[in-house]
Amino acid sequence: MKELDEIQELIDKLNIENSFTAKEYVQYDDSEITTDMIPNEEILKAVLPNKNSQEKEEENMEDMDPLPPITHNEAIVFYDKVILYLEQQESDFDSKKEELKFVKKLKKEALKQQFISARQTNLNNFIINVI
Repeated sequence: MKELDEIQELIDKLNIENSFTAKEYVQYDDSEITTDMIPNEEILKAVLPNKNSQEKEEENMEDMDPLPPITHNEAIVFYDKVILYLEQQESDFDSKKEELKFVKKLKKEALKQQFISARQTNLNNFIINVI
């Protein structure tokens, strides 16, 4: 009862015209009218991906033009240009050192991939010629 009295004092301090009692406040959820529970199937249908919407998304993706492929050689040329650009920025070069290191690292990875793909092509050609 002490808690209800404390709550009632707080409600009274609000000076609300159509005030309510502490007991009404505490038991409000008991008097609230609720709707029926949604069946699990409907909840799952709303949450899980819909096959029809997935198919539509796939169709939309097919309609989009894919990005043109870039060869390892082209990427290496682009990296060289970016490196040259960063090196030419003398006034801001101190702030560009980290970017330059990162671009050089990316170029190194492109060179590595170029080497691997060239080696694989040669191996495939060798096997085809032997057979």
